[in-house]
Formats: sequence, structure tokens, C-alpha cells
Amino acid sequence: MSTVFLTRLWQLVSSVSVRTKILGMVLGLVLMLGLGVTVQVRAILTQTMDVQLEEQSISVARDLAARATDLLLINDLYTLQQLLKETQANNANVRYAFVVDSNGQVVAHTFGGGFPLTLLAQNTAQPGDHHHLAILETDEGKVWDSAVPIFEGRAGVARVGLAETRVRQVVDAVTGQLLITTVMVSILGITAAAFLTWVLTRPILQLARAAQAVGQGDLTQRVPRWANDEIGDLAE
Repeated sequence: MSTVFLTRLWQLVSSVSVRTKILGMVLGLVLMLGLGVTVQVRAILTQTMDVQLEEQSISVARDLAARATDLLLINDLYTLQQLLKETQANNANVRYAFVVDSNGQVVAHTFGGGFPLTLLAQNTAQPGDHHHLAILETDEGKVWDSAVPIFEGRAGVARVGLAETRVRQVVDAVTGQLLITTVMVSILGITAAAFLTWVLTRPILQLARAAQAVGQGDLTQRVPRWANDEIGDLAE
């Protein structure tokens, strides 16, 4: 089947003009290169951003746990609530933050419409853990949820969730810029290829018309020397 396919492909390619062949090759190479680079850059950027989200989630959760220790021990829940709001305001990627006491009760959180109880079971940290990370699938996309014990787990657990929304916006913006660049380069490539085909095919077309005339018995046909190259030698 491969032989039949290659034969049909060659018949299709050989049936078009030289100008179409050159334009097709240039456009095909530009598109393959542009799309290949775009896919590769998007994959690398996404992977890098995911690693940064993971590191940021752990860092913010550990900082929150350290600052919340004294507030939990003295039961200053108002200041603890302000600390959570400050943490969310100072970190654009933070989707939510909350603190659970040693009895497993939520004592402060950043959810305005009420705390979703199902979130408690999605992630937790044991007293001896440095942290515990879970990637949660939500309606808004993935969330990097980090749980860090407070005062070695004796005072509770701090939880911070970082959303990927802003990261995906950055990745999509970079991808869009690369696609626009690919289109611009394709336009320039087509323009250059069109000029190249005009330079190459004009003397060839003159030779073809002269050969047809000679084949019909008209020996008065003359072809001017177009350039000092192989086509010029053939014309002469």
C-alpha cells in the first residue's frame, strides 16, 4: 500500500507547476518549523510554570503556618483571619487559604460564600510531614494544594491552594505571539518564494514556448539569455 500511496503522491506533485512546487515547499517548511517551535515552547513553558506553582504553593503554605502558630496558641482568630486575607492579597495565584485547628475544625478561611467541607478531605498533613502537596481538579482548572503542619501538627494545619488560571493565561499569550510570528514569517516566506519562482520560471517558460514553436516547425524563435547561469547557457 505504501508503494501505491507514494506513486499517487508523486503523480499529484509532478502534475503541478514549478511555481506551485516552490511555493508549497517554502510554505510547508515555514509552517512546520513555526508550529514545531510553538508546540515545543508551550510544552517547556507549561512544565516550568507547573514547577514554579508547586514551589510557590509550598513556600506560601509554610510561611502561613509559621506566622499562624502564635495566633492559634493564643486563640487570636481575628488576626488569623486578617493574615489569611493578607496572604491571598499578596499572592495573585492564591485561590484560597484556610487553617484547621488540632481538632480538625476550620477556624479561619478566605471563602466568601462559606467553606466547602468537601475540601477538607482532599489533602492533609501528618505531624511529622514537611508538607503534603495534592493537585486538585476543579471547575476552574488545576489547583496546587499544599498542607503544612502548624507547630509540628500540635496546633493544626495550614492549607493553601494556588490556581493555574494566571499561568495558563501567560502560556496562552506566549503561544498566541508565536503563532502570530509564524503567520508573519509565512507571509514573508511566500513573498520571497513568489519572487524566486518568478525569477526561475520566467526563462523556463520562454524556453518551453520556444521549444513548442520549434516542434511545430517555426525555427525563427529566439530566446534571450536571461542570466549567466545554467538556464542562461541552455537558452543560448
